[in-house]
Amino acid sequence: MHEDTGTYEDRAPESVWGGTKGPWWRRGPASAPRLWKYPREKGSPGAPLSTWAVDGTLAMARSGRVEAYGLTTGDPLWTWQPPDGEVLAHASADAPDGVGVVLHHADGDGGAEHVRLTGLDVGSGRVLWSREQRADALGSVGGHARGVAIGGGRVATARARHGNAPAVLRTFDARTGALLWERPVPERWGDVSVVRARPVVVATVGPGEGAPRRLVVVGEEAEQEIELPGRANEFGGDVAVVGDLLAVECVGPPTPDGEEDTGSTLSAFPVTTGVLRWTWRSTYGATLTPLAHRGHLVVLNGYGDRATVLDPADGRVVAERALPGHSYRARLAAVGGCLAVVCTAERPVHRLRVFRWK
Repeated sequence: MHEDTGTYEDRAPESVWGGTKGPWWRRGPASAPRLWKYPREKGSPGAPLSTWAVDGTLAMARSGRVEAYGLTTGDPLWTWQPPDGEVLAHASADAPDGVGVVLHHADGDGGAEHVRLTGLDVGSGRVLWSREQRADALGSVGGHARGVAIGGGRVATARARHGNAPAVLRTFDARTGALLWERPVPERWGDVSVVRARPVVVATVGPGEGAPRRLVVVGEEAEQEIELPGRANEFGGDVAVVGDLLAVECVGPPTPDGEEDTGSTLSAFPVTTGVLRWTWRSTYGATLTPLAHRGHLVVLNGYGDRATVLDPADGRVVAERALPGHSYRARLAAVGGCLAVVCTAERPVHRLRVFRWK
């Protein structure tokens, strides 16, 4: 296991971060310069569905709108809202070629017969395309449903068993709606939720009490199961894939007072074998959110106040920065040398903090 000892070797390649390389050793991580932060919110506008970082723009998708800001300045750039009476239920995890995709419909509880998918130019807010989709082809589309994931220009869905029809996994082209492939869900997987759309990664539980929890990387004709290691009892909500390696937070048993467990580890598995390659534990708190960025893993530690760069080959720490401030249920977005820390908690908070690595 690779432990974080408080000192680090800041050797991330300059092709990753740019700028001038700092001293080899420090007593602790240097602070990343903060560029701006989102004003503290009033009321309950809801947690972000996704955040897209592209050159010059940071956009945040929420249930009622998508809003965009200058990446380094925080200046408001544009806002897009779905048609009257509609809500955003899902948003793509990424924005390939600068296009973010949102799924919206008229029934906030997910009972709509039809949904619409819209592609937005993140730089300008312009609608590039929009199409209608029958909701029953997707499964449950409510905002809290884990039956749909969007990313890499694709939509991945898990539709539960219905009558005599078996449970199925499907992938669609996000823009055209063309079915790419469909596979039945094996009964041994039990309950299935979609974690990622490209590659398709699903989380499975069951069936039966005490059944193993697994992640499964699914292709058109084959799958690779990844079982939880050791005493972990659940996976974190984010999965990062770098080349052949999949990294995910593995959460240990809950503490007696019900708070977050401090024993979470980042576990890495080759997607071709599903065999644990390495684990890494942070000393900065329980939440470990991994992000694939320029061939490395950037891990957001604790309450969004540390960013650690790991070599995906062995989990070695190659660089680290302190990110002044805190965020609950924090997630990370990155482009170039800029990092955006996004708070996904429901309560009013500073929703975004944006930093430059150097």
